[in-house]
Amino acid sequence: KYNGKGVLKAVKNVNTEIFDALLGADAEDQIGVDRTMIELDGTKNKSRLGANAILGVSMAVAKAMAHELDLPLYRYIGGARAHLLPTPMMNILNGGAHADNPVDIQEFMIMPISSPTFSEALRAGAEIFHALKKQLSAAGHNTNVGDEGGFAPAV
Repeated sequence: KYNGKGVLKAVKNVNTEIFDALLGADAEDQIGVDRTMIELDGTKNKSRLGANAILGVSMAVAKAMAHELDLPLYRYIGGARAHLLPTPMMNILNGGAHADNPVDIQEFMIMPISSPTFSEALRAGAEIFHALKKQLSAAGHNTNVGDEGGFAPAV
């Protein structure tokens, strides 16, 4: 379904193999939980079980433990001294296996590191994305997007 882009396989893997492997695991051992899933997958790129399945379960375990300890998720993950959210990274141009164009590099990403807050970084990323769209269009390139959400012009 969905031309191979759906999540039914990942959901099945979460509800069967991953569930069986983690049943009774110590949820306080995030590294152990993640290691168990990575070893269960057995591939370099998490392609057997699906990175979306592994990441989803990993984040669910972290969120559940944060809730259990009555901590915000960032504090649970980052520790007592955590006070900053990560800077968002945004994919703005696609190539390689993720686009139908001759660009060899798979992803061109931006990371607005000078933004003082997460929301400002997100806004900057959105503005850059839309400014790039205008530039691509003005130069006669298409503004279709690739599999990962970045533009995929034949440049």
